[in-house]
Amino acid sequence: MGNAEKLESLISAVDKIVDARASEKGQLFTNDALKSNIVETLGLAYQDPPRAYELYYDNIQKILKEFLPKDNAYTKVIRNLVGTLLSHKEMADVSSGKRGADSRMATTEDMSNLVDVLTDWSSTPYDYLRLATILLEKNKDLGYSPIERELKDFIS
Repeated sequence: MGNAEKLESLISAVDKIVDARASEKGQLFTNDALKSNIVETLGLAYQDPPRAYELYYDNIQKILKEFLPKDNAYTKVIRNLVGTLLSHKEMADVSSGKRGADSRMATTEDMSNLVDVLTDWSSTPYDYLRLATILLEKNKDLGYSPIERELKDFIS
């Protein structure tokens, strides 16, 4: 969709909002198609807070806590890569420092992608190097980590 089309679609969405406000109902988002259109037009990711909470705490954290050993060298690296995938940012010094983002606030889509990665890895649940590699490659593919980044960069 080109800029002119986006602008026209945005103007159309604004017109619908103005019309909805003028109507007696005054309910802006009762029409899911309209809501989806506005979210798409503005280039926003739709966020479902209850679903995000469920994905983060009942799936992602539960899987990480249950299946990653506490003393394993890869655990810290894997958790770091998970944080990068969810927040779209690496830590200031790759393996330490502030990230400047909160992975609990990731979009539902990002969390769903991570659940897919963990599900893929679950066929080899004791191969922590494979999980770290999958996560690093996903972060590189999405542009959250530089292409030249290697797992050894995360080990201090």
